[in-house]
Amino acid sequence: MSTATATTSAKNSTAKKWTCDHCGVSISLMNGEAARLPESWETSRKGTYCLNCRRDRAAQAALETAPENCSLEARAKLRRAALIEFEVRRRPDEGDGVIAKSCRSSVSAVSAARQRLKLPAPDRSCK
Repeated sequence: MSTATATTSAKNSTAKKWTCDHCGVSISLMNGEAARLPESWETSRKGTYCLNCRRDRAAQAALETAPENCSLEARAKLRRAALIEFEVRRRPDEGDGVIAKSCRSSVSAVSAARQRLKLPAPDRSCK
């Protein structure tokens, strides 16, 4: 568990060591000073989670909605869609190709997820 100091928002919280409540991975600065929560991490009333565990939690939440008699192939598709949607929500301004690469998926799958979520394509003039 992290030892964050109280500040105005979780993203501005600092701690000498941040530990993921799910997998136990921890991060800290070599000099022992307090550090901000890493940008890819999240902290809430439910706990503090690294990016890998945040992705896993998104996939698990999708699998919990699957019918009991759901095939292995259908469960894999649900999990994949949840991971892609997680990344699109997390980085809506990132290009579909970059998100596809991070999810080990196709650009068309990312584009389809963006459409399902009713999120606009990123502005390419800014990249």
